[in-house]
Amino acid sequence: MKQIMTEDVLSVKVPTSDPIYTILIVDNEVIERMVAKKRLTKLQYRVLEAKNGEEALAMLEQDSVDLILSDWVMPGLDGPGLCEAIKRHERFRMIHFILMTALDRPTQIAEGLSRGADDFLSKTASDHEIVSRIRVGLRARQLKLDVERSNRLLSQKQAELHSELRSASTFVRGLLPRTGEVVPGVRVEWEFLPSSHLGGDFFEVVRWGDDHLGLMVLDMSGHGIGPALRAVSLSLFFKEEHIKQAFPSYDPGEILTRLNHQYPMTDEGDYFTIWVGVWQRSTRLLRFATAGHPGVIVVKNDRSSVVLGGRSWPIGFSDDEVYGTDSITVNPGDKMYLFSDGIFEVMNPQGEIWGRKRLQEALEGVVNQPMQVGLSHIIDQSRTWNAQGRFEDDVAILGIDFQT
Repeated sequence: MKQIMTEDVLSVKVPTSDPIYTILIVDNEVIERMVAKKRLTKLQYRVLEAKNGEEALAMLEQDSVDLILSDWVMPGLDGPGLCEAIKRHERFRMIHFILMTALDRPTQIAEGLSRGADDFLSKTASDHEIVSRIRVGLRARQLKLDVERSNRLLSQKQAELHSELRSASTFVRGLLPRTGEVVPGVRVEWEFLPSSHLGGDFFEVVRWGDDHLGLMVLDMSGHGIGPALRAVSLSLFFKEEHIKQAFPSYDPGEILTRLNHQYPMTDEGDYFTIWVGVWQRSTRLLRFATAGHPGVIVVKNDRSSVVLGGRSWPIGFSDDEVYGTDSITVNPGDKMYLFSDGIFEVMNPQGEIWGRKRLQEALEGVVNQPMQVGLSHIIDQSRTWNAQGRFEDDVAILGIDFQT
């Protein structure tokens, strides 16, 4: 290896604020190593030396190195072979590797670079060029370390965020209605598949007094943390204490009209669709109203079905909108399904939407199955239709079985 760096080069000092880098010199000539080590040490670098490639690899197992300055021709493992070994190793591949040779030929330069070298220096290079290349190499090494550290911190933050999202998702699922019998003769089952850990869909089945059962399904625009938080906060609106005080008649149209006044569309364009129903146990009458929601589906014992809900503005679209209330009698043996549009707005490979009509037919086909089995079958049908085999939007479907 060429005797590198004359005394004039040493007048260019490394700033004291820079980290102390470690350079490994690999050369079978002891004099070349000694001279190079003396010069680089004066430049405030920590310098190690090895007489061949095998010894260099052994030293890397014991010490941290930032840059390797290696001779090409050495007995045993030569410079290019050492470079290949280092670049294959997960721990060592980010070390900046400079090959030096007395043969300044394009074919040899190409070979060295193709075998993984980060830089190539001729032994006829000037001292200034060698020092400059070393400093450039160390800057490149530092950039790699900074990127690696940033990626590590980012991965750590992502893991923390995913953990928090899982906890939040568990909390949100805990707010959803319990499954099983909610009042005598009425059972509830549901499937909830947010497109991320948290979704903008929410549904509720809650007693309103002794004779009424409040039903609600809503779909916030967007999906993720923001819509999920808005949905959870809005769910408090439908708790028994608030509804009994604010809407003693339990009129769904009145409830939606109030919501429309209280929740105008935000400057960011946030809005939501919602369906609200109230079923009276003593009369079996179901009153309902919808705001931009695709409605719910009631499947009768004879497998006929009806969609409950019509065309209307979502909440927040029209300040002066007044929502009306419709009604239907729900008999023993009927099943009612509340759902978000994510269950049917999926595309097949030909770009054809599954659609609410196919969903309705599919629900008619599972009416004689146990509710949870039927819901799982519907999810499978929707996923099978989906070209990607996964849901891009939040999916929620809730089944209510009026057994007696």
